Amino acid sequence: MRWLRRWPAWLVGALWSLLPLCSNAAAPVREVRVGVYANEPTVFMNQHGRPAGIFVDLLNLVAERERWSLRYVPCDLRACLDELRAGRLDLLPDAPRAQASEAQFDFTSESLVDTWSQVYLRPSSSIRSVLDLDGKRVAVQRGTEQRDHFIALTRRYGLQVMVVEVDSPGQAFSAVGSSNAEAAISNHLFGGSHAKGQGLVDSGVVLQPGGLYVAAGKGRNAELLAAIDKRAAQWHDGVDASYAQVMRRWVAQPPAGGVLRHPAVWAAGALLLAGALVALAIVALRHHTRHLRASEHKFRTILDSVGAFIYIKDAEHRYQYVNQHMLSLQPHPARGLVGGDDSALFDAATVRQLVANDRLVLEQGERIEVEEVNTLHDGSVRTYLSVKMPLRRDDGSIYALCGISTDITEHQGVEESLQIAAIVFESFEGMVVTGPDQRILQANTSYARLSGYTVEELVGKTPALLQSGRHDQTFYRTMHETLLAVGSWQGEVWNRRKDGEVYPAWITITAVRSAQGAITHYVGTLTDISSRKAAEEEIRLLAFYDPLTGLPNRRLMADRLQHSLAASARTGTGGALLFVDMDNFKDLNDTQGHEIGDELLRQVAARLGGCVRNGDTVARLGGDEFVLLLEGLSALPHEAANQAEIVGRKVLQALAQSYQLGGHAHHSSCSIGVTLYADPHTTVDELLKRGDMAMYQAKGSGRNTLRFFDPRTQAAVTARTALEAGLREALREGQFLLHYQPQISRDQGMVGAEALLRWEHPERGLVSPAEFVPVAEACGLIVPLGAWILRAACLQLVEWGRDAATAHWTVAVNVSALQFRHPHFVEEVVEVLHSTGANPLRLKLELTESLLLDDVEDIIRRMGSLRALGVRFSLDDFGTGYSSLSYLKRLPLDQLKIDQSFVRDLLSDPNDAAIARTIVNLAHSLDLGVIAEGVETPEQRDLLASVGCLHYQGYLFGRPAPASALPRIAAQVAQAGA
Repeated sequence: MRWLRRWPAWLVGALWSLLPLCSNAAAPVREVRVGVYANEPTVFMNQHGRPAGIFVDLLNLVAERERWSLRYVPCDLRACLDELRAGRLDLLPDAPRAQASEAQFDFTSESLVDTWSQVYLRPSSSIRSVLDLDGKRVAVQRGTEQRDHFIALTRRYGLQVMVVEVDSPGQAFSAVGSSNAEAAISNHLFGGSHAKGQGLVDSGVVLQPGGLYVAAGKGRNAELLAAIDKRAAQWHDGVDASYAQVMRRWVAQPPAGGVLRHPAVWAAGALLLAGALVALAIVALRHHTRHLRASEHKFRTILDSVGAFIYIKDAEHRYQYVNQHMLSLQPHPARGLVGGDDSALFDAATVRQLVANDRLVLEQGERIEVEEVNTLHDGSVRTYLSVKMPLRRDDGSIYALCGISTDITEHQGVEESLQIAAIVFESFEGMVVTGPDQRILQANTSYARLSGYTVEELVGKTPALLQSGRHDQTFYRTMHETLLAVGSWQGEVWNRRKDGEVYPAWITITAVRSAQGAITHYVGTLTDISSRKAAEEEIRLLAFYDPLTGLPNRRLMADRLQHSLAASARTGTGGALLFVDMDNFKDLNDTQGHEIGDELLRQVAARLGGCVRNGDTVARLGGDEFVLLLEGLSALPHEAANQAEIVGRKVLQALAQSYQLGGHAHHSSCSIGVTLYADPHTTVDELLKRGDMAMYQAKGSGRNTLRFFDPRTQAAVTARTALEAGLREALREGQFLLHYQPQISRDQGMVGAEALLRWEHPERGLVSPAEFVPVAEACGLIVPLGAWILRAACLQLVEWGRDAATAHWTVAVNVSALQFRHPHFVEEVVEVLHSTGANPLRLKLELTESLLLDDVEDIIRRMGSLRALGVRFSLDDFGTGYSSLSYLKRLPLDQLKIDQSFVRDLLSDPNDAAIARTIVNLAHSLDLGVIAEGVETPEQRDLLASVGCLHYQGYLFGRPAPASALPRIAAQVAQAGA
């Protein structure tokens, strides 16, 4: 029987001796370029600079058969892949066959060498499983499928492993030897021949079983790969002893027969690998030889000591072998399970699911890895991670399955927690985990994105990599001391990205301690607050700076003025405020548009900045108003005034220069008001008011000039402010009343009266209208006052209407331009007439010529609406303003009123007489009535009558008086005759 086991080798040797005779000697030699990178013992350049390794020997065998001339090209792995991709290499042995590589390269269908990865470490290490790698530094060759598989495995199980990337397996071993890593990952071929020499041992942790292939560029050299596959198939069938010779040369214990097939139990570790192979040997060989019984006993002992469930089931789903751990599922001896099926262990639903999984292996030949949730007969539910693979006869038929199941019930809860943690980890703005030495173990994608580095670049480094240099070592020392004392730290830190950009970040760091209190990890979060800081800066700019010119606004200027006042009090120095207002700016805005106006303001701001010192402030208050704050002037008022005037003259000169606006030259000027300060008791508001008043003094002095604040102006403004406040109170308290001045007809006597507003102050008595009416017009109170006058006058009309002697009287009410242009004026008049019951035919509204300066069409429309109700209109103070004959023709007027300024000198000034005569003639030509005011003497009355004016108003007939006095005045007029 022993010769039967050796006959394939004998036959291969005989056939091999005949191959040269069968080769095509006439076939041309083909040069094949083969990449060689450092991956001993599969492929590498030896100490003599020659290619060596398993693949080199195997390719030489193929080349001899195929008449290839192999030209080996040394390169590192990355360069080899680039050259292969570009077509400058034809083949690359032992090329990484990752999913990404499949899209870029073609590979041999057959693997030339079967291998797996193992974890190597120092003999003193406590690492016994993959889970023990948590928190450890592990060295692995970069750019390999081995590396990608390992990282995916750690993420799947939530392990925080710091991957140390190196360029070769030898460097990985060196990293462990130099304590830069606690473990190294290498294929078992390299590890088997080099680990011992480096003082390392195999941990028993097995990863990623698989084959090693030869690659070619995508779509290139398919015939080369086919030739290699053809030869590899012969090696698989064991008909070529040369393969065994090559493997014996490079591997201490080469596989018997052909190429190693994929093991059944890689995922369970090296120990399980050996156990599974032995289990298979037990089933297949137990009846063949007694010499194996000792080995069988040995490996049974090993398998029984493993904490996983290992079993073999036949095609009928009956157990043919179980290890000792399987017996823990039910308290029976092994024979109680062998020969039985899953129904002896689990409920019916579980059995159905297990049978379905087993069929995938037994009937379809699949190798499966699946989580199985099983319910035992005692009702408990356990979760198992099961790996099941088919067992085949020599003809390839499947006769059984081998399974390894690990109870992961406890781990499942941990895994769910890890999955949740992983979701949180990846969803956070930026998150990083370091070891106690602050070296980064893991960082999420957001942290990598914010830093500009890849996760791989960050792992193994410390967060100090991101320091910007804006914080000194004291800052970081304090941070670390706080972490140790409190357990956490948070704050704003300026970091630097990989590209050099510096950005603000909000960072939190938490120390994680073991049960014994030792720090095991640090967990940090990072949030980029650039947008928030930018928003804060924008808010600050909007709060303190003018967006158009970039100058400080009123708020910031007031703050600086407050500080300047305090500094002036401390140092005894003086200061000055210069209020600058552009002359005729509104005209520019109205004619050229706001864009041109804004451009002028920007140029003005720039010129003002050139007129002051660095420590002074130029601010824009709004519109076309600017303020210059001059600090550190002389404490002597006359010297400080001289210093301020020098700056003011410079401003006048600078702003008078030509401006280029919209492609055209524009000339402008400004008015400047100056106020000095040195008194610490002066308030900011008071200084601003003084500067504003001084500026208006400059405006009133002809513009393009400079004026200092005059206390007399302040007194006038103060009085005016007090008067305005008194007016508002008077309106609330009902302190206003109406007096009436009679209007007389030469032929009819008294025909009405003009309503005149009077203010009866509780302390001052009657206040002259000349004093308070201009203030009311300036502050807008004339509108509510006018509404009150109109209502009071209409109520008086109603009173007169009750007496036959006065029922024909009219009342004339002055209406200001501001009141008449009020949007609801017409509606308000109608409402007053309706609510009081006054006769609209007896109401006469007196308008001024100034009303006709703007939007005459709107005036005509409003007058027409009221005229239709019977309300009459008189044009007051006619001849003193501007009137257009065309407008007069269109206005629905009833009367023109000759101003008293023409009547006063009627007898002595021929011009006034001529004007009066012209007005009368104009009124008659327009079919309008005419009345003269200010008639004080009979001579004036008679002259007016001689030119055709027969209606009068003035002291000759009566002064303004309460309504109660009018009947008496009317009687006197009737008795004396008009």
